[in-house]
Amino acid sequence: MELQAVIEFILNQSSEREFEVILKACERRQRDMGRYAKLGGLNPAALAGKMAASVQEGVSASMDGLRNTVRDYVARIVRQKEPGASDEQIEALLDQCLPDRSNVGGPEQPGAQGADLPPEAMAMMIRDFTEYSLELMPPSKQAELWEQLPRWQDMYWSAFSPEIKAFIKARLENRMDEEEFWSAVLSVLGL
Repeated sequence: MELQAVIEFILNQSSEREFEVILKACERRQRDMGRYAKLGGLNPAALAGKMAASVQEGVSASMDGLRNTVRDYVARIVRQKEPGASDEQIEALLDQCLPDRSNVGGPEQPGAQGADLPPEAMAMMIRDFTEYSLELMPPSKQAELWEQLPRWQDMYWSAFSPEIKAFIKARLENRMDEEEFWSAVLSVLGL
């Protein structure tokens, strides 16, 4: 969003409640800029997001490489057993036997039974859950989450370990400040 549009929204369009959220967000950002300067200015949630993107990129590349290796191996075997098979026939057979599952079924639902989520993804879920609960989440982000996952809060909560749940409760009840909270959470997640 461009700066001019943001200023226009703040000055002329925001409701009193939205303005309060904007003020809290600005105060938090100002605190974070000093507090997380040694992390390159990134707060733990932003750092987790950056790490998650990097991990996801590596996993995707590894899975693509593995899939291509298996397809090449199967194609070699088919060519040995059926030397008269055309490239088109072999590709059709490979597509039938080894379909590309990257687009089948959509992304795994956070909090699904047996989901093994990377710690970076868990950190982002914790950030979203606490920002929403503390009324710091922008309305556009809320709408996006509700649209993607109508029961996102329940799904996220069920994915959290008892220890993480205890930290979240302490943060929401103001028994932990933000710095203590993120220090504890990142320690539990191993980040």
